[in-house]
Amino acid sequence: MPKHLAHASLRPPLPFWNRRDVRRSLTERDAGTLFGLLRQHTGASQQVIGSAVDMAQPHVSAIMSGRRSVTALDTWMRVADGLEMPTQARRALGLADGPEKHDPVDFWTEPSLQHGELSPSTTTAGEIAEITLRDLMKRRDAFAVGGGLIAGAALTELVEHWLAPRPTRPVNGRNSIGELELERIEAATVCLRHWSERWRMGTRRKAVIGQLSEVSELVEYPQGAQVQSRLFAVMAELAKIVASMSFDSGDHATAQRYYGISLRALQQAGPEHRAYGVGVLADMARQMLDLHHPEDALDITRLALDKADSLGLPPVARSLLRTREAWSYAHMGRAEAFRRSVRQAEDLFDRGGEQPPLWARSFDRAELSGVIGARYRDLGRSQSEPGERRRYAERSAEYILRALESRGDHQEKGRAFDRIGLGRTYLVLGEPGASAASVRGVSASRSALGSGRVRRRLEDWHTEAASAHRHPDVAELREELSLTLLPLPRT
Repeated sequence: MPKHLAHASLRPPLPFWNRRDVRRSLTERDAGTLFGLLRQHTGASQQVIGSAVDMAQPHVSAIMSGRRSVTALDTWMRVADGLEMPTQARRALGLADGPEKHDPVDFWTEPSLQHGELSPSTTTAGEIAEITLRDLMKRRDAFAVGGGLIAGAALTELVEHWLAPRPTRPVNGRNSIGELELERIEAATVCLRHWSERWRMGTRRKAVIGQLSEVSELVEYPQGAQVQSRLFAVMAELAKIVASMSFDSGDHATAQRYYGISLRALQQAGPEHRAYGVGVLADMARQMLDLHHPEDALDITRLALDKADSLGLPPVARSLLRTREAWSYAHMGRAEAFRRSVRQAEDLFDRGGEQPPLWARSFDRAELSGVIGARYRDLGRSQSEPGERRRYAERSAEYILRALESRGDHQEKGRAFDRIGLGRTYLVLGEPGASAASVRGVSASRSALGSGRVRRRLEDWHTEAASAHRHPDVAELREELSLTLLPLPRT
């Protein structure tokens, strides 16, 4: 074993490496600043730091005071190994990847995810402006490279920080925009929201990021309290639109980054916009489910439910959140908990009540039935006993058929998910011909194939239908899909 690895290690928490000042110290190879930040944020003494990186305490003291510097590559390797730096921190130093001792998730994230602490509105706006400008400058074919994805306890802790109320600070700025200009910005946001709903991507996503960048630059200069609040609310919605577009395209790291930006903006927008934050959490939970992280989805959903209850949100909004909870339980194989959440979701929906917030208005009876039906199928596929497997699949088909009967003609995306879901359920029931018939209508819809999530569900069917490849209808459709599902060119 190398000598330096025999010394006690100092393992800072992962969020430490996400701090902007830490990242700067690494890219500039400033060991003095790095050691100072270690001492400040972990409480480690010079003796502890020295023991971890195989340096005498006087040597560490000299580096921290600026009397000595670290330039040798092998010394930086000792520092990286002793501090158990994650991969991206090592790369910032120009070092090779080391043995990854952290979670297998890249925590090297943008400032929107690294600052759980509350920050002044101008700081928040400045950091958002920096992120959006950097994204706008990316080459189009590299745009999908979104960085690292946060999962596990680190994600939940950061979400809890974002949800904390910000301290009240007086806003002494003078408005630099008038009411007409502010209304124009808000109207443009509504238009961009409709772009998202039609699954537009490519240059259209950059258009939304461009608008977000412009608004964040306005907020960098303190406005009057009312204008400031409205601008941050606009920023929150624009960021959520970018997140949704990125999620649809499968760029999950970028989606998560912009969900975080949305929550940070809402934190500055004020308490009257907290209900919108619950919708952001619902979307984040949905993303975790798509990534097969049901425990993370459940944690986020519970935070959203707590917030929804404290705000007294209408029953339909809370019903939507209960379906996220049920979805998590289904992926975890917790059948009884799933059925309990389904009952709660249905009871809440039946209560009706006042109009739900904007993010929950598309959640209708068809959506409720479609989501529950698909989750019954998930539970059925996990059953080892054939009778139970069939019973869950039959319940799945009942719910999804009910959803299809309720869908309006304008709900093309919802119908696509239902038809694919029904086709997957028919495979569980051993009816490959009915499965292919259900999915075929989706494969012929060019607009439906514009959604990345629809395409991913078609890929799921294509994989699951391999066991029925001898059926002529299934074989023919799988052949067609093998061509249809080739990556679409970016626009």
